[in-house]
Amino acid sequence: MLYGNSSKPFISIGLLCIIILCIIVACKQKPNSANTLFQKLDPSQTNIDFSNNLSYDAKFNIYTYRNFYNGGGVAIGDVNNDGLPDVFFTGNMVANKLYLNKGNFQFEDITDKAGITKKAKWSTGVAMAD
Repeated sequence: MLYGNSSKPFISIGLLCIIILCIIVACKQKPNSANTLFQKLDPSQTNIDFSNNLSYDAKFNIYTYRNFYNGGGVAIGDVNNDGLPDVFFTGNMVANKLYLNKGNFQFEDITDKAGITKKAKWSTGVAMAD
């Protein structure tokens, strides 16, 4: 039993078992999809198909570059001033991508049109300001 300042128990074993049982039951419940804030959308629906894939080589690996697994970054801003949030991804060993929001979760890859293709091999982050 757990004791407070006096020798009397302040939490009974029964109450402790009920608390533990409630925690176990609460952790096993799956969230109701109607109550979730986010929903995963397929790239075929959004036209955003970006993956920051890494592969080892002599110059870039965990032994020669300690931030190898830190990733690139993502920035969201309105690049064409239409009131819709556009998305810019930076990749480490893959090309950066800029996606223009067309509305209704539809995006267009405008990386080449914007002239922002990456010349170097490694991007470590991104910032966007309007």
